[in-house]
Amino acid sequence: MISNLITKYLNNEASEKEVELIFKWIEASNANKKEFIALKKTWVLTSVSANTEKKDWQEVQKKIRSTKTFTYKKWLKYAAAIIIFISIGKYYYHTSSVNNNLIEENSIVLQTEDKDNSIKIKYDHENIINSSGQVIAEHNKDEIIYKKTSTTSPTLYHTLNIPLGKTFKVKLSDRTTVHLNSGTTFKYPKQFSTAGNRLVYLEGEAFFEVEKDATRPFIVNIADVDVKVLGTKFNISAYSNTTNYSCVLVEGSVDVSNENYNSLLIPNQKASWNNENIPFKIEEVNTDLYTSWVYGEYILDASHFSEISKKLERAFNVRIINNNKLLESQEFSGTINFKSSTIENILDLLKFDTYFEYTIKDNQIIISSN
Repeated sequence: MISNLITKYLNNEASEKEVELIFKWIEASNANKKEFIALKKTWVLTSVSANTEKKDWQEVQKKIRSTKTFTYKKWLKYAAAIIIFISIGKYYYHTSSVNNNLIEENSIVLQTEDKDNSIKIKYDHENIINSSGQVIAEHNKDEIIYKKTSTTSPTLYHTLNIPLGKTFKVKLSDRTTVHLNSGTTFKYPKQFSTAGNRLVYLEGEAFFEVEKDATRPFIVNIADVDVKVLGTKFNISAYSNTTNYSCVLVEGSVDVSNENYNSLLIPNQKASWNNENIPFKIEEVNTDLYTSWVYGEYILDASHFSEISKKLERAFNVRIINNNKLLESQEFSGTINFKSSTIENILDLLKFDTYFEYTIKDNQIIISSN
């Protein structure tokens, strides 16, 4: 009987009373939850389309707004279970609010050598002025756009510091666009020289769309490693609190090198290295897994919780303490939107695959050992 009801629900044919019975049945035991997921998988593999997915979510939202016998929170939890996918397909879950209580009011800071000061970047229009009072860059919400210029004078550097919980974008004076992830420090010339390399420095994570200039190679320096390009799209992850770094090439070609080794990448390849002096590891990858953060999403593909928790810590400016050893190595697949979701929503989604309990105090999340 219950399988027939679930099938009716997934096809938007169940009455409110039948939906209520399904949700009560799911909540009754972990075995019921697993059976629901299994039936959901079968339904996805045999009948779902992109339009149907969207329609399903819209129908769920209508039910959430209209149902009186369930609290909004409980309906939201089950709606999430229907939309998230477990090791198959791609489903999206969005919420309209962000829990600002977990995010400290850290400011994005621009340090300028020419004025020898620091500017706190606010999320409104605020042009960047040089020491002579001239506008050198426009600021529009989450982006700074420098004027298209070059110079023969000595290079003056600007440095953007992006705090945890925020992302930002900068368009450099050569028209290169750089997307900066949370917890990133990016140092770059206010104006590139008319001759020589276009040298920038990165600590953290960034996605580059480099403007091609055959006479002036673009070089990203990460500690003792250089990533050299002419014109291309690539992602670099090099946080100082980790030991593993990577460069993923989306388009064009890049040369990754240090004093002992160098590797030339072609599209859909990833170069990995650590802080030891060893050759770069080269492998074929799905670049979407490494660049989706630019669009406010994390795509998970059999990702361990330990990896996911690090991303969530940076995205929401929280600290996650996991005391659940089973959860630490658990793998998850799906897509989560960290720009329009709260940390609670995302954790509750993950709970539907592997149950765990957690508490939140200030910006600290503690997952119990169960």
